[in-house]
Amino acid sequence: MQFGPSVVLFGFCGIPMAGNLANGFAVGLTAEGFALCQRFACENVPDEEARAVNAELVARLQQAGFFNREPAAPELRSAYLHVTQRCNLQCAGCYSLDDSRNASTDLSTEQLLDFISQLAAAGVASLFISGGEPFLRNDLPALVGHAKECGIGTVTIITNGTCISREVLGELAGFADSISVSFDGYSAEATPHIRGVQRFDQLVDAVRLILEAGVGAHIIPTIHRKNVHDLPRYAALAAELGVTMNYSLLSCECGSEDGLASLIPDKAALEALADELLALGSAPVLSGAPVGLNLAVRTSCGAGHREISVAADGTVYPCHMLHRPEYALGSLHRESLDAILQREAPHWQSKLDSANVEGCSACRHKLLCGGGCRARSVYAKGNLTSCDSYCAFMKRYYDQMGSLLAAQATACS
Repeated sequence: MQFGPSVVLFGFCGIPMAGNLANGFAVGLTAEGFALCQRFACENVPDEEARAVNAELVARLQQAGFFNREPAAPELRSAYLHVTQRCNLQCAGCYSLDDSRNASTDLSTEQLLDFISQLAAAGVASLFISGGEPFLRNDLPALVGHAKECGIGTVTIITNGTCISREVLGELAGFADSISVSFDGYSAEATPHIRGVQRFDQLVDAVRLILEAGVGAHIIPTIHRKNVHDLPRYAALAAELGVTMNYSLLSCECGSEDGLASLIPDKAALEALADELLALGSAPVLSGAPVGLNLAVRTSCGAGHREISVAADGTVYPCHMLHRPEYALGSLHRESLDAILQREAPHWQSKLDSANVEGCSACRHKLLCGGGCRARSVYAKGNLTSCDSYCAFMKRYYDQMGSLLAAQATACS
């Protein structure tokens, strides 16, 4: 038995670990287990001998593909599909805002159905339908239904929550797995820093309509410098409504004179956010957050490999945060998705790997954060290889989490 080429051995705050970069699986090891894994990394250990040392560990490693000898090609698993550039709101820092907002013609139903078919054929298991505001399209139920018919496992609609109707929700029931509603305040009295107008009561009504229709509901606040301490209040709101939540980190390009500049978190705010997140622990309402209690290994964010984004005009990008002409992978109007994915990767794509990111090579957590978000580097410094501007958040989070795990390991030994 010998580890495959995607396996890495590393330490996490004094805890020896083994990770499989092909699937992200990570496992903590005892001293005995680490010694065995070191042998797996450099020699072929007889099966019986390995199991005599630790049969349970060997079984877990085998199940997680640690002994696969063939290099695993990255699998496309997730995609964003922007079905319109129309929107009835003007939110500060919107990732999909560009010059075509409310000025371009929507693609036809037939075109989007074809895009969805191609995404499914490419292996996409999780589809996020976004915009603009997707509920402005009359054919939204048909698009979601087609995605499920094509075998896409999870379909999530991301909405501002102001255009939802009971009738459309009824058509989505049984097809949409979840509808994520963006919030800009945990109460009707909270200051709406992103939207300018507080629509809390309207959004709560929308969430309740979603639940009444039998569709999963999810809330997503945007976290920034002025609300980092509100995460527990959002978690309480989610629990009260009976829904799950995650959060997005305000990530956008802004100048010193821009009103957004005051919302970009500084180092103190980022470290406070890490502390707030850890204080929530394994809160059952928290789902799909940018970092979480389940450790995974990676060397990049996965943009362009494990995930892609299709813009409202059919252009394919590596992720929904990098809708810029210089990062376009191709257009579904001119060629198939298969042709785009099979083409040799553009020269800049290698820069998404943490090995090429400033400050990552010597970082103790590089295999956990994967170099962070490359889009934030573009927004802050204008290139793909600068340190993530939210690096302080991730370092604080993993440092504190490692200390907690080390203390638990000591208590159990």
